[in-house]
Amino acid sequence: MRRLPVSARGKSGQAPTIRRVHRATAGFYVATITALAALVGCDTGDGKELQPYDPADFPTTTVATTAPASFEGTFPTDPSLEAFTIAAPWPDGGAIDARHTCDDLDISPALSWGAVPDGTVEIAIAMVDDSAVSDGQPFVHWVIGGLDPGEIALVEADVPAGAVQGLNFFGDVGYGGPCPPPGGGPHSYRITAYALNQQLELADGLPATEFLATIATLSIASTDVIGVYQR
Repeated sequence: MRRLPVSARGKSGQAPTIRRVHRATAGFYVATITALAALVGCDTGDGKELQPYDPADFPTTTVATTAPASFEGTFPTDPSLEAFTIAAPWPDGGAIDARHTCDDLDISPALSWGAVPDGTVEIAIAMVDDSAVSDGQPFVHWVIGGLDPGEIALVEADVPAGAVQGLNFFGDVGYGGPCPPPGGGPHSYRITAYALNQQLELADGLPATEFLATIATLSIASTDVIGVYQR
């Protein structure tokens, strides 16, 4: 047993105060264990006997005290601090799946957006080829407006009720997927979501340039994602 320093011992060299505390604590544990032992197996008065305590009957729960390895930073507590974002089936700058191009199904991709700014009445989306120019403008593959900002997503190949679409640079209304010249290297396609403070109130089939001009006057925020494709 470790001896106490002289300064902590009494004149007799003992530590009576500490010893009395230890005895009191030991007495409490003995009394507690005795009481529990008396309860085990006793009659509760309703014809049932208390069952012996088994720790296995009370499984423990492990609480994580550290963040996952992939966690970085802190979660925002104020929604207004979050940025307006759009997400596509590919990562920003990633390759576009052929199903969304002229080499396959040529259908519009599923998209989702979040943290829509206050005052947003409508969402509009445009897809342009930053690597191709037509009459001095990036080649427009798709413009769609009239999207409900509360829906936060657009299903693949879907045109929701109430949505309107412009005439793309292929001469078609709606979506026209990437279709760069074979062997010409990768093209960069920008999909932009616009938060509008008013409804577009445009008709289907108007030229994409008219759609984009109106969008520019009503947009209060925008966000984009890039996809790459080559043939």
